[in-house]
Amino acid sequence: MTEPWAWRPLLRPWWAVLLLGGLWCVLQALGGPALWGYDRQAIGEGQVWRLLSGQFVHLNAVHLVLNLLGLAGVMAVWTRELSPPLTLLGMVLGSACVVGLGLWWLVPEVGWYAGASGVLHGLFAAGIMLATRASLGLRAAAALGLLLKLVLEGQLNPGTAELIGAPVIHAAHQFGAFGGVVSALAWRLLRRSSQAAGPVGRG
Repeated sequence: MTEPWAWRPLLRPWWAVLLLGGLWCVLQALGGPALWGYDRQAIGEGQVWRLLSGQFVHLNAVHLVLNLLGLAGVMAVWTRELSPPLTLLGMVLGSACVVGLGLWWLVPEVGWYAGASGVLHGLFAAGIMLATRASLGLRAAAALGLLLKLVLEGQLNPGTAELIGAPVIHAAHQFGAFGGVVSALAWRLLRRSSQAAGPVGRG
């Protein structure tokens, strides 16, 4: 007979992901992109939180569902690497910051943006960097697939723009992937330094 709550260990790695998805839904209900989206004019007027919050709201319900499915897919591939809450938080915030700042500094023609696709690319890239227990072949294949997508997606037309009712900002994907790599490298260095300092701290 199955023990009560025997399914809990299966859900434990996913609770932080559920919280992230829940945050997206809550922000969507509390103003959505009108209040939280990346808006260059509003940011210039002092609403600097939009640099970050623009990556946590979506254009419409279809856009939100697509990114929730994308989040589930990324986490299914890199569950071991990204499910620890602090790791996930660090990779999400790092990628989101790079997307927002990258658009602000390097792509001034983008006046408005909303969506988590840049962050999702960052999470996938971070998973590759953190998957030190995975085979080199798997990580290389994943990296090559991500690189090809970033290079070719401007020429491909998967129909995403028609689904969400707005053009896809490919630069956000590129900034997100770069942010994921940088965040993962910083995370690994931080963990390595803390492990090295551990025995000294214990005296």
